[in-house]
Amino acid sequence: MGFTTSSGTGTIAGEDGNRYGFSQAEWRSDQTIASGVAVDFERRGSEAVGVYPVTDFGTGMAALAASPALVKARALATTTLTFPLAIVLLLASLMPAINSIALGGQSLSLLSLGPVVTELADEAKAERAAAASDAKDFSEREQQLQKVIATSGPATPIGMFGSGGTAGDALKELQDEREKVAASHPGHWGTFLLNFMWLVFAVPLLALALMVISWTGRPSRAIALLAGISTLIAFGLLWNLTALAAVGDSATLTLGFGAWIVLLTGIALILAARGKIANPLATA
Repeated sequence: MGFTTSSGTGTIAGEDGNRYGFSQAEWRSDQTIASGVAVDFERRGSEAVGVYPVTDFGTGMAALAASPALVKARALATTTLTFPLAIVLLLASLMPAINSIALGGQSLSLLSLGPVVTELADEAKAERAAAASDAKDFSEREQQLQKVIATSGPATPIGMFGSGGTAGDALKELQDEREKVAASHPGHWGTFLLNFMWLVFAVPLLALALMVISWTGRPSRAIALLAGISTLIAFGLLWNLTALAAVGDSATLTLGFGAWIVLLTGIALILAARGKIANPLATA
């Protein structure tokens, strides 16, 4: 198609080999009229009416590939390492980080750990209450035995008609039982770390921030290092969840593949920020 702006008229070369004239009034698109554009039209004698521009798939893809945004994204993906790693990290945050057997094999991402954390926190609270009750009971019984020993000596028989053994033996058995009960309760640090599970949200937020900073061309070394460190913290917190959820020799929570991708991507970000690795697609 050819078009003359000054006259507002143009000529279309039809597939039948004939040429058809048209006026600007017959142009049916907001797209600017330009020479060389493929069009669809109706014939009315030697004139073309109802002229529409036609963009084939190849032309559209070529225009998309040449768009400034895509050119810039391709450059960042092939010349830097932090930008593609940030994209991987953001996607990994949406992948299964935890597999919950207790929830029927449901997989949870970093952004959906709330129900599991709440359940474990409630269990930890109940365990602390039970541990406090046990400790109080053991202390009272130990104080009673200590009084007997202080008054009559460790060889003092206890129980009805002296059938319960000596006070010294009873005290030792009580102390052994106390240690076993204390060992059966979850560790303090594991339950304490539940208060910091909100830190896992730093992973997708820092990944997004790293993408924006890389896109704007600002220095990204510090944010890349911070994002990498956040993945190590998040992985440790996830590992702690699986440990707290362990019952006997079985585990009700297991790490999902998303957690491992987060960890590996974070390590790569730290190495990239320190200049230890670079994008293999980057040209020297």
